[in-house]
Amino acid sequence: LYYANVSIGTPPQSLRLHLDTGSSDIWVESATSSLCRSPSKPCANSGTFDKDDSSTYQRLNSDFQISYVDGDYARGDYGTDVLRLGDETSVTGLQFGIGLDSTSTEGIMGIGLPQNQVQVQRLGREPYRGLTDLMVEQNLIKSRAYSLWLNSLQSSTGEVLFGGIDTAKFSGNLTTLPINKRSPNSPAREFMITLTKVSLTNHKLVSLSLTDNEFSIPILLDTGSSYNYLPSELAKTIAKQVGAQWAHNFAVPILPCGIRNYNGTINFEFSGQQIKVPLNQLIIDAYTNNGDRGHFSDGSPICYFGIMDAGENSFVFGDTFLRSAYVVYDIDNEEISIGQALHNVTDSNILEIKAGKKSVPDATGAVSTITAVSTTTSRGNGFPIPSEQITRVATVSLETAVSIAIPLKAYAEYTNQLIILGCLLTMAFSR
Repeated sequence: LYYANVSIGTPPQSLRLHLDTGSSDIWVESATSSLCRSPSKPCANSGTFDKDDSSTYQRLNSDFQISYVDGDYARGDYGTDVLRLGDETSVTGLQFGIGLDSTSTEGIMGIGLPQNQVQVQRLGREPYRGLTDLMVEQNLIKSRAYSLWLNSLQSSTGEVLFGGIDTAKFSGNLTTLPINKRSPNSPAREFMITLTKVSLTNHKLVSLSLTDNEFSIPILLDTGSSYNYLPSELAKTIAKQVGAQWAHNFAVPILPCGIRNYNGTINFEFSGQQIKVPLNQLIIDAYTNNGDRGHFSDGSPICYFGIMDAGENSFVFGDTFLRSAYVVYDIDNEEISIGQALHNVTDSNILEIKAGKKSVPDATGAVSTITAVSTTTSRGNGFPIPSEQITRVATVSLETAVSIAIPLKAYAEYTNQLIILGCLLTMAFSR
Protein backbone atom coordinates (compact mmCIF):
# COMPACT_ATOMS: atom_id res chain seq x y z
CA LEU A 1 0.00 0.00 0.00
CA TYR A 2 1.12 3.55 -0.70
CA TYR A 3 0.24 6.61 1.36
CA ALA A 4 0.31 10.35 0.84
CA ASN A 5 0.88 12.78 3.70
CA VAL A 6 -1.50 15.72 3.37
CA SER A 7 -3.36 18.13 5.59
CA ILE A 8 -6.91 19.48 5.46
CA GLY A 9 -8.53 22.47 7.15
CA THR A 10 -7.60 25.70 8.88
CA PRO A 11 -5.48 25.28 10.91
CA PRO A 12 -4.14 22.21 9.02
CA GLN A 13 -4.98 18.72 10.34
CA SER A 14 -2.36 16.18 9.25
CA LEU A 15 -3.56 12.98 7.58
CA ARG A 16 -2.07 9.92 5.93
CA LEU A 17 -4.25 8.83 2.99
CA HIS A 18 -4.03 5.66 0.93
CA LEU A 19 -3.27 6.68 -2.67
CA ASP A 20 -5.83 5.03 -4.95
CA THR A 21 -6.05 5.38 -8.74
CA GLY A 22 -8.95 2.89 -8.79
CA SER A 23 -11.42 5.20 -7.01
CA SER A 24 -12.26 8.86 -7.46
CA ASP A 25 -13.28 10.24 -4.07
CA ILE A 26 -11.01 11.63 -1.38
CA TRP A 27 -12.32 10.78 2.06
CA VAL A 28 -10.98 10.99 5.60
CA GLU A 29 -11.62 9.35 8.94
CA SER A 30 -13.77 11.30 11.37
CA ALA A 31 -12.47 12.07 14.84
CA THR A 32 -15.96 11.28 16.16
CA SER A 33 -16.52 7.88 14.51
CA SER A 34 -17.05 4.91 16.80
CA LEU A 35 -14.23 3.03 15.05
CA CYS A 36 -11.62 5.72 15.58
CA ARG A 37 -12.74 6.37 19.18
CA SER A 38 -12.35 2.73 20.21
CA PRO A 39 -9.76 2.01 22.97
CA SER A 40 -7.23 0.46 20.57
CA LYS A 41 -7.07 3.76 18.61
CA PRO A 42 -6.95 2.07 15.19
CA CYS A 43 -6.91 5.40 13.32
CA ALA A 44 -3.86 6.78 15.14
CA ASN A 45 -1.45 6.14 12.25
CA SER A 46 -3.65 7.60 9.52
CA GLY A 47 -5.02 10.52 11.53
CA THR A 48 -8.55 11.86 11.78
CA PHE A 49 -10.34 15.03 10.73
CA ASP A 50 -12.47 17.09 13.12
CA LYS A 51 -14.71 19.40 11.10
CA ASP A 52 -15.44 21.53 14.16
CA ASP A 53 -11.75 22.42 14.44
CA SER A 54 -11.53 23.89 10.91
CA SER A 55 -12.69 27.45 10.26
CA THR A 56 -12.77 26.86 6.49
CA TYR A 57 -14.87 23.66 6.46
CA GLN A 58 -18.26 23.80 4.73
CA ARG A 59 -20.72 20.92 4.94
CA LEU A 60 -22.46 20.02 1.67
CA ASN A 61 -24.73 17.02 2.34
CA SER A 62 -24.90 13.54 3.87
CA ASP A 63 -24.67 11.68 0.54
CA PHE A 64 -21.17 10.25 0.96
CA GLN A 65 -21.22 6.44 0.85
CA ILE A 66 -18.50 4.28 -0.67
CA SER A 67 -17.78 0.56 -0.57
CA TYR A 68 -14.92 -1.60 -1.82
CA VAL A 69 -14.60 -5.11 -3.17
CA ASP A 70 -12.86 -6.29 0.00
CA GLY A 71 -15.97 -5.40 2.02
CA ASP A 72 -14.77 -2.16 3.62
CA TYR A 73 -17.08 0.84 3.46
CA ALA A 74 -17.40 4.42 4.66
CA ARG A 75 -20.39 6.71 4.83
CA GLY A 76 -21.06 10.18 6.15
CA ASP A 77 -20.94 13.76 4.90
CA TYR A 78 -19.58 15.51 1.87
CA GLY A 79 -17.88 18.82 2.63
CA THR A 80 -15.32 21.24 1.24
CA ASP A 81 -12.12 22.61 2.73
CA VAL A 82 -8.50 23.47 1.97
CA LEU A 83 -6.20 20.57 1.04
CA ARG A 84 -2.46 21.01 1.44
CA LEU A 85 -0.15 18.68 -0.43
CA GLY A 86 3.45 17.66 0.24
CA ASP A 87 5.16 20.98 -0.42
CA GLU A 88 2.40 22.98 1.32
CA THR A 89 0.72 23.77 -2.01
CA SER A 90 -2.88 24.61 -1.15
CA VAL A 91 -5.96 23.57 -3.12
CA THR A 92 -9.04 25.45 -1.94
CA GLY A 93 -12.66 24.31 -2.13
CA LEU A 94 -11.87 20.61 -2.38
CA GLN A 95 -14.89 18.33 -2.01
CA PHE A 96 -14.21 15.25 0.11
CA GLY A 97 -16.03 12.70 2.21
CA ILE A 98 -15.93 12.31 5.98
CA GLY A 99 -16.30 8.74 7.21
CA LEU A 100 -18.65 9.19 10.16
CA ASP A 101 -19.31 5.44 9.97
CA SER A 102 -16.51 3.30 8.55
CA THR A 103 -14.98 -0.17 8.69
CA SER A 104 -11.60 1.01 7.37
CA THR A 105 -8.92 2.60 9.52
CA GLU A 106 -7.35 4.34 6.51
CA GLY A 107 -8.67 7.37 4.64
CA ILE A 108 -8.42 7.27 0.86
CA MET A 109 -6.93 9.70 -1.65
CA GLY A 110 -8.94 8.61 -4.68
CA ILE A 111 -7.54 10.26 -7.82
CA GLY A 112 -9.35 8.28 -10.50
CA LEU A 113 -11.56 9.51 -13.36
CA PRO A 114 -14.53 11.80 -12.57
CA GLN A 115 -17.09 9.30 -13.90
CA ASN A 116 -16.12 6.89 -11.11
CA GLN A 117 -17.09 9.25 -8.30
CA VAL A 118 -19.60 7.98 -5.75
CA GLN A 119 -22.21 10.60 -6.58
CA VAL A 120 -22.05 9.65 -10.27
CA GLN A 121 -22.20 5.88 -9.86
CA ARG A 122 -24.44 5.68 -6.80
CA LEU A 123 -26.62 8.76 -7.14
CA GLY A 124 -26.66 9.32 -10.91
CA ARG A 125 -25.47 12.91 -10.65
CA GLU A 126 -22.91 14.84 -12.66
CA PRO A 127 -19.34 14.61 -11.33
CA TYR A 128 -18.11 17.31 -8.98
CA ARG A 129 -14.82 19.13 -9.54
CA GLY A 130 -12.11 16.88 -8.21
CA LEU A 131 -8.51 17.49 -7.17
CA THR A 132 -6.99 17.86 -10.65
CA ASP A 133 -9.90 20.02 -11.86
CA LEU A 134 -9.29 22.47 -9.02
CA MET A 135 -5.51 22.42 -9.52
CA VAL A 136 -6.02 23.52 -13.15
CA GLU A 137 -8.61 26.15 -12.18
CA GLN A 138 -6.27 27.56 -9.52
CA ASN A 139 -3.33 27.69 -11.97
CA LEU A 140 -1.27 25.11 -10.12
CA ILE A 141 -0.95 22.84 -13.18
CA LYS A 142 -1.79 23.19 -16.90
CA SER A 143 -3.49 19.86 -17.55
CA ARG A 144 -5.53 17.32 -15.60
CA ALA A 145 -2.75 14.76 -15.64
CA TYR A 146 -0.27 13.24 -13.22
CA SER A 147 2.55 10.71 -13.33
CA LEU A 148 3.26 7.92 -10.88
CA TRP A 149 6.58 6.30 -9.91
CA LEU A 150 6.25 3.80 -7.07
CA ASN A 151 9.94 2.77 -7.10
CA SER A 152 11.06 -0.72 -6.14
CA LEU A 153 9.61 -3.07 -3.53
CA GLN A 154 12.64 -2.44 -1.35
CA SER A 155 12.33 1.37 -1.49
CA SER A 156 10.70 3.57 1.13
CA THR A 157 9.68 6.45 -1.17
CA GLY A 158 8.15 7.09 -4.56
CA GLU A 159 6.56 10.04 -6.35
CA VAL A 160 3.29 11.24 -7.77
CA LEU A 161 3.85 14.31 -9.93
CA PHE A 162 0.80 16.43 -10.72
CA GLY A 163 1.04 18.31 -14.00
CA GLY A 164 4.36 16.86 -15.13
CA ILE A 165 6.65 13.90 -15.72
CA ASP A 166 10.15 13.11 -14.49
CA THR A 167 12.22 11.72 -17.37
CA ALA A 168 14.96 10.58 -14.97
CA LYS A 169 12.59 7.96 -13.57
CA PHE A 170 12.10 5.83 -16.70
CA SER A 171 14.13 4.44 -19.59
CA GLY A 172 13.42 5.03 -23.27
CA ASN A 173 10.24 6.79 -24.32
CA LEU A 174 6.70 6.56 -23.02
CA THR A 175 4.01 5.00 -25.20
CA THR A 176 0.57 6.63 -25.18
CA LEU A 177 -2.48 4.37 -25.23
CA PRO A 178 -6.21 5.15 -25.23
CA ILE A 179 -8.14 4.40 -22.05
CA ASN A 180 -10.68 1.64 -22.64
CA LYS A 181 -14.34 2.61 -22.35
CA ARG A 182 -17.41 0.60 -21.41
CA SER A 183 -19.13 2.02 -24.50
CA PRO A 184 -17.59 4.04 -27.37
CA ASN A 185 -19.66 7.20 -26.85
CA SER A 186 -19.42 7.44 -23.07
CA PRO A 187 -16.68 9.08 -20.99
CA ALA A 188 -14.00 6.77 -19.63
CA ARG A 189 -14.75 5.50 -16.12
CA GLU A 190 -11.55 3.65 -15.04
CA PHE A 191 -7.84 3.84 -15.89
CA MET A 192 -7.97 0.74 -18.05
CA ILE A 193 -5.79 -0.23 -21.01
CA THR A 194 -5.41 -3.37 -23.12
CA LEU A 195 -2.82 -6.03 -22.33
CA THR A 196 -1.79 -7.75 -25.57
CA LYS A 197 1.03 -10.16 -24.68
CA VAL A 198 2.66 -11.91 -21.71
CA SER A 199 6.05 -13.62 -21.80
CA LEU A 200 8.88 -14.82 -19.55
CA THR A 201 12.60 -14.10 -19.96
CA ASN A 202 15.41 -15.98 -18.20
CA HIS A 203 18.99 -14.97 -17.33
CA LYS A 204 20.17 -16.06 -20.78
CA LEU A 205 17.69 -13.57 -22.31
CA VAL A 206 15.70 -16.46 -23.76
CA SER A 207 11.99 -15.61 -23.83
CA LEU A 208 8.89 -17.80 -23.76
CA SER A 209 5.56 -16.37 -24.91
CA LEU A 210 2.58 -17.40 -22.79
CA THR A 211 -0.14 -15.89 -25.01
CA ASP A 212 -1.14 -16.23 -28.66
CA ASN A 213 -1.36 -13.51 -31.30
CA GLU A 214 -5.09 -12.98 -30.66
CA PHE A 215 -4.69 -12.34 -26.94
CA SER A 216 -6.11 -9.06 -25.57
CA ILE A 217 -7.73 -8.27 -22.21
CA PRO A 218 -8.65 -5.03 -20.42
CA ILE A 219 -6.43 -4.26 -17.42
CA LEU A 220 -7.18 -1.73 -14.67
CA LEU A 221 -4.09 0.13 -13.39
CA ASP A 222 -4.94 0.41 -9.71
CA THR A 223 -2.69 1.46 -6.83
CA GLY A 224 -5.54 0.41 -4.53
CA SER A 225 -4.79 -3.25 -5.29
CA SER A 226 -1.71 -4.94 -3.88
CA TYR A 227 -1.65 -7.78 -6.42
CA ASN A 228 -2.11 -8.48 -10.12
CA TYR A 229 -5.23 -10.39 -11.22
CA LEU A 230 -5.12 -12.31 -14.50
CA PRO A 231 -7.31 -14.93 -16.26
CA SER A 232 -7.22 -18.36 -14.60
CA GLU A 233 -5.27 -20.26 -17.24
CA LEU A 234 -2.67 -17.52 -17.66
CA ALA A 235 -2.23 -16.99 -13.90
CA LYS A 236 -1.76 -20.72 -13.33
CA THR A 237 0.71 -21.01 -16.21
CA ILE A 238 2.85 -18.19 -14.82
CA ALA A 239 2.71 -19.68 -11.32
CA LYS A 240 3.84 -23.07 -12.62
CA GLN A 241 6.73 -21.51 -14.51
CA VAL A 242 8.08 -19.72 -11.43
CA GLY A 243 7.49 -22.56 -8.99
CA ALA A 244 4.45 -21.17 -7.14
CA GLN A 245 1.61 -23.32 -5.83
CA TRP A 246 -1.92 -22.83 -4.51
CA ALA A 247 -2.62 -24.27 -1.07
CA HIS A 248 -6.13 -24.91 0.21
CA ASN A 249 -6.02 -22.21 2.89
CA PHE A 250 -4.43 -19.52 0.74
CA ALA A 251 -6.14 -17.16 -1.70
CA VAL A 252 -2.73 -16.19 -3.05
CA PRO A 253 -0.19 -18.53 -4.68
CA ILE A 254 2.78 -19.26 -2.43
CA LEU A 255 6.38 -20.18 -3.15
CA PRO A 256 9.76 -20.51 -1.44
CA CYS A 257 11.19 -17.06 -0.75
CA GLY A 258 14.53 -18.16 -2.22
CA ILE A 259 13.01 -17.96 -5.71
CA ARG A 260 13.46 -14.19 -5.51
CA ASN A 261 17.17 -14.90 -6.07
CA TYR A 262 16.46 -16.03 -9.63
CA ASN A 263 17.23 -13.41 -12.22
CA GLY A 264 14.20 -13.61 -14.53
CA THR A 265 11.47 -11.23 -15.66
CA ILE A 266 7.79 -11.51 -16.47
CA ASN A 267 7.04 -9.25 -19.43
CA PHE A 268 3.72 -7.53 -20.11
CA GLU A 269 3.06 -5.87 -23.48
CA PHE A 270 0.60 -3.15 -24.39
CA SER A 271 0.28 -2.68 -28.17
CA GLY A 272 4.05 -3.02 -28.56
CA GLN A 273 5.21 -1.33 -25.34
CA GLN A 274 6.80 -3.94 -23.08
CA ILE A 275 7.14 -3.58 -19.30
CA LYS A 276 9.55 -6.04 -17.71
CA VAL A 277 8.74 -6.96 -14.10
CA PRO A 278 11.69 -8.57 -12.27
CA LEU A 279 10.69 -11.74 -10.48
CA ASN A 280 11.92 -10.40 -7.13
CA GLN A 281 9.39 -7.55 -7.37
CA LEU A 282 6.55 -10.10 -7.32
CA ILE A 283 7.63 -12.05 -4.22
CA ILE A 284 6.39 -10.82 -0.83
CA ASP A 285 7.15 -12.19 2.64
CA ALA A 286 4.29 -14.04 4.39
CA TYR A 287 3.54 -13.60 8.11
CA THR A 288 1.23 -15.30 10.57
CA ASN A 289 -1.34 -13.55 12.78
CA ASN A 290 1.32 -13.46 15.50
CA GLY A 291 3.72 -11.56 13.26
CA ASP A 292 5.97 -14.60 12.74
CA ARG A 293 7.25 -15.67 9.35
CA GLY A 294 5.23 -18.38 7.64
CA HIS A 295 7.18 -21.57 6.84
CA PHE A 296 6.88 -24.68 4.72
CA SER A 297 7.02 -28.00 6.53
CA ASP A 298 10.72 -28.29 5.67
CA GLY A 299 11.42 -25.03 7.56
CA SER A 300 12.00 -22.80 4.54
CA PRO A 301 10.11 -19.47 4.62
CA ILE A 302 6.88 -18.97 2.66
CA CYS A 303 6.39 -15.99 0.36
CA TYR A 304 3.35 -14.82 -1.58
CA PHE A 305 3.48 -14.57 -5.37
CA GLY A 306 2.00 -11.32 -6.67
CA ILE A 307 -0.11 -12.71 -9.54
CA MET A 308 -3.53 -14.10 -8.67
CA ASP A 309 -6.30 -16.01 -10.43
CA ALA A 310 -9.13 -13.61 -11.36
CA GLY A 311 -11.33 -16.16 -13.08
CA GLU A 312 -12.51 -14.82 -16.40
CA ASN A 313 -13.23 -11.17 -15.58
CA SER A 314 -12.04 -8.20 -13.51
CA PHE A 315 -8.39 -8.08 -14.51
CA VAL A 316 -6.22 -5.71 -12.48
CA PHE A 317 -2.59 -4.64 -12.33
CA GLY A 318 -1.85 -3.45 -8.80
CA ASP A 319 1.33 -2.48 -7.01
CA THR A 320 3.26 -5.65 -7.94
CA PHE A 321 3.12 -4.48 -11.57
CA LEU A 322 3.04 -0.72 -11.12
CA ARG A 323 6.40 -0.66 -9.30
CA SER A 324 8.04 -1.60 -12.61
CA ALA A 325 6.11 0.90 -14.75
CA TYR A 326 6.23 4.67 -15.07
CA VAL A 327 2.63 5.68 -15.71
CA VAL A 328 1.09 8.99 -16.77
CA TYR A 329 -2.64 9.24 -16.08
CA ASP A 330 -4.00 11.81 -18.56
CA ILE A 331 -7.57 12.65 -17.57
CA ASP A 332 -8.02 15.45 -20.12
CA ASN A 333 -7.24 13.25 -23.13
CA GLU A 334 -8.44 9.94 -21.63
CA GLU A 335 -5.05 8.37 -22.29
CA ILE A 336 -2.36 6.45 -20.42
CA SER A 337 1.33 6.93 -21.23
CA ILE A 338 3.51 4.11 -19.97
CA GLY A 339 7.20 3.19 -19.92
CA GLN A 340 9.77 1.08 -18.12
CA ALA A 341 10.46 2.47 -14.65
CA LEU A 342 13.98 2.86 -13.30
CA HIS A 343 14.41 1.93 -9.65
CA ASN A 344 16.22 3.76 -6.86
CA VAL A 345 16.97 6.83 -8.97
CA THR A 346 17.95 10.02 -7.14
CA ASP A 347 18.24 12.29 -10.20
CA SER A 348 15.30 14.34 -11.40
CA ASN A 349 14.37 16.00 -14.71
CA ILE A 350 10.84 17.35 -14.49
CA LEU A 351 8.96 18.43 -17.62
CA GLU A 352 5.57 20.10 -17.57
CA ILE A 353 2.50 18.52 -19.15
CA LYS A 354 0.85 21.33 -21.07
CA ALA A 355 -2.79 21.66 -22.08
CA GLY A 356 -4.09 20.13 -25.29
CA LYS A 357 -3.58 16.99 -27.34
CA LYS A 358 -0.31 15.03 -27.37
CA SER A 359 0.83 17.08 -24.40
CA VAL A 360 2.83 14.42 -22.49
CA PRO A 361 6.56 15.02 -23.11
CA ASP A 362 8.69 12.09 -24.33
CA ALA A 363 5.57 10.15 -25.29
CA THR A 364 4.58 8.73 -28.68
CA GLY A 365 1.41 6.95 -29.68
CA ALA A 366 1.38 3.21 -30.22
CA VAL A 367 1.78 2.28 -33.90
CA SER A 368 -1.24 -0.04 -33.80
CA THR A 369 -3.56 0.12 -30.82
CA ILE A 370 -5.78 -2.75 -29.70
CA THR A 371 -8.65 -2.20 -27.28
CA ALA A 372 -10.71 -4.69 -25.29
CA VAL A 373 -14.11 -4.37 -23.62
CA SER A 374 -13.85 -2.85 -20.13
CA THR A 375 -15.59 -4.61 -17.26
CA THR A 376 -12.96 -4.52 -14.51
CA THR A 377 -13.41 -3.50 -10.88
CA SER A 378 -10.84 -2.98 -8.15
CA ARG A 379 -9.78 -6.02 -6.14
CA GLY A 380 -8.66 -4.65 -2.78
CA ASN A 381 -5.61 -5.22 -0.63
CA GLY A 382 -6.16 -8.21 1.61
CA PHE A 383 -3.17 -10.45 2.34
CA PRO A 384 -3.92 -14.02 3.48
CA ILE A 385 -2.50 -15.26 6.75
CA PRO A 386 -0.81 -18.67 6.85
CA SER A 387 -2.53 -20.73 9.55
CA GLU A 388 -0.53 -23.93 9.27
CA GLN A 389 2.61 -25.39 7.74
CA ILE A 390 2.45 -26.10 4.01
CA THR A 391 4.24 -28.97 2.34
CA ARG A 392 6.63 -27.62 -0.24
CA VAL A 393 5.96 -29.28 -3.60
CA ALA A 394 6.71 -26.53 -6.08
CA THR A 395 9.81 -26.53 -8.26
CA VAL A 396 11.27 -23.77 -10.40
CA SER A 397 10.78 -24.34 -14.12
CA LEU A 398 11.93 -20.91 -15.30
CA GLU A 399 15.58 -21.55 -16.08
CA THR A 400 17.22 -18.60 -14.39
CA ALA A 401 20.58 -18.04 -12.80
CA VAL A 402 20.98 -17.15 -9.14
CA SER A 403 21.64 -13.48 -8.48
CA ILE A 404 22.23 -11.61 -5.22
CA ALA A 405 19.12 -11.62 -3.06
CA ILE A 406 17.80 -8.29 -1.81
CA PRO A 407 16.12 -8.55 1.62
CA LEU A 408 12.46 -7.48 1.71
CA LYS A 409 10.65 -5.65 4.47
CA ALA A 410 7.74 -7.27 6.23
CA TYR A 411 4.38 -6.33 4.80
CA ALA A 412 3.39 -4.90 8.17
CA GLU A 413 6.16 -2.33 7.75
CA TYR A 414 5.07 -1.15 4.30
CA THR A 415 4.34 2.49 4.93
CA ASN A 416 6.33 4.11 2.15
CA GLN A 417 6.22 7.85 1.76
CA LEU A 418 4.83 9.20 -1.50
CA ILE A 419 6.36 12.46 -2.61
CA ILE A 420 3.87 14.77 -4.26
CA LEU A 421 5.59 17.15 -6.67
CA GLY A 422 3.72 19.92 -8.28
CA CYS A 423 4.22 22.40 -10.95
CA LEU A 424 4.06 21.32 -10.61
CA LEU A 425 3.41 19.41 -7.53
CA THR A 426 5.40 16.38 -6.37
CA MET A 427 4.29 14.43 -3.37
CA ALA A 428 6.21 11.90 -1.35
CA PHE A 429 4.23 8.84 -0.38
CA SER A 430 4.84 6.15 2.14
CA ARG A 431 4.31 2.46 1.76
